[in-house]
Amino acid sequence: MADLPELGEILLRANLALAVAVAGVMVLRLPVRRLFGARIAYGLWILPPLAVLAMLVPARLVTVRLAAAAMEATETALPSAGAVPGAAPFDALPWLVGLWLAGVAACLAWQTWRQLRFARAARAGRAGPAVVGLLRPRVVTPADFAQRYTPAEREVVLAHEQVHLERGDPAINAGLALLTCVNWFNPAAHAMSHWLKIDQELACDARVVAAHPKARKAYAQAMLKTQLAARPIPLGCHWSSHPLAERVRLLTRPAPSRARRLAGAGLTVTLALAGAVGAWAARPARLALVYETPAASAPEGAAIRRAAYSPSAPRAPSPPARPARPHGPAARTEAKATAEPLVAAAAPTLEPIRPPGLQRPARIIQAVADRSLVQPGSAVRVVASGLAPDGIALWSDFTAFGSQRLYRKGAYERGGSRYSVFTSVVQEGERLRVTVSLGRAFRPELTGSIDLLPGKTGIVRMPTGQAMVVTATVRPETPEEVEEGRRMIEHGDAGWG
Repeated sequence: MADLPELGEILLRANLALAVAVAGVMVLRLPVRRLFGARIAYGLWILPPLAVLAMLVPARLVTVRLAAAAMEATETALPSAGAVPGAAPFDALPWLVGLWLAGVAACLAWQTWRQLRFARAARAGRAGPAVVGLLRPRVVTPADFAQRYTPAEREVVLAHEQVHLERGDPAINAGLALLTCVNWFNPAAHAMSHWLKIDQELACDARVVAAHPKARKAYAQAMLKTQLAARPIPLGCHWSSHPLAERVRLLTRPAPSRARRLAGAGLTVTLALAGAVGAWAARPARLALVYETPAASAPEGAAIRRAAYSPSAPRAPSPPARPARPHGPAARTEAKATAEPLVAAAAPTLEPIRPPGLQRPARIIQAVADRSLVQPGSAVRVVASGLAPDGIALWSDFTAFGSQRLYRKGAYERGGSRYSVFTSVVQEGERLRVTVSLGRAFRPELTGSIDLLPGKTGIVRMPTGQAMVVTATVRPETPEEVEEGRRMIEHGDAGWG
């Protein structure tokens, strides 16, 4: 069952989709009415509910596979680095939920009062003509219906109400009233409630006039009489609060041809489906974790890269100047003899845990920012994977060492995305403060943090909305790794790709 933060996120997402869809309908309704008729324009209002439903159905699922040896099955997700220890992370949320519920209750009370007032007027013979009721809708006429309207006017008035019954407009208006109450804080919901009912009446007028082409004058006179005496009703269909002049003017226009109406209906269906699919596709994907035992060796082409800083430049410096070295076969032989033991010592402990979907070689890192701090004698490995804002899978595998801060090694893959995932780790006793960024610059708007216990997995929710799966493991630092890091720092240029 969803908790309060999830319900709040769902409500916000649905209201944003509703506002965008209502704005689109408001832009299209007048041109569509002129080209294809009032009935097609009324059909455009299917776009907002479809957009809302697209925000409520489950998002697409992306499976991320992690090695079972890197973590235990139980996940541990502690408060992020920015959280204040001991403080409730959603202190204001209960108040916001209470305010929303109070607004819903007030809106429902207002709608109920209006409905009861109309019911009293209908029993006294002072309301109608209108369609009332939800489960058993019926036509209500005033006590002086026979005296006020001529026979021709009564015929078109009852035909108008019958169209409401055949199309199920009372149920539509009831759902619209509920939508307005639930989203009382959203101006788009109130705008939809107002303009949908106007288009509903215009569509009814168009159908009645098409069936009674010689009764246009009687229909206009019936509109005037009904408009002056009508009462608003939340759960039903009434004639009040509608632009009488516009309705009368539309009676004089010729009806669009059948071919044009069919083209308009096809366009409406296409727009509705495209809008719903687009809204669903815009949602962040859900991540599913699958734990499996990795292969004995790293995948072919998954090279392990090294990166280092010069001790004189602690914060993302430019590459240090290379010291002068002798040239010739003797120098190349010495360099090869130094590099081969370092690679051989690193490979057994730093095989990348690469998700199956990422098959390209890992990228070379030129430099690593001075952000990790590991206790002496420890090596902390952080594996992170997830989706970039552009939907491309990202992955990284870096190890930081306690012997010094300026040297890490590992690999990452960006799959053609303009984003890349980088991590840093600070070891504080039994806890690991892991920071994940969608770029090596660690900009705040692309960076999130989490506290983990060694061997645990957590989910980092990025400011951009994506979720990154992070696993951190701790092991002793080997003497070979200590020596390797020392030599790379001394040489200054040994870690540059």
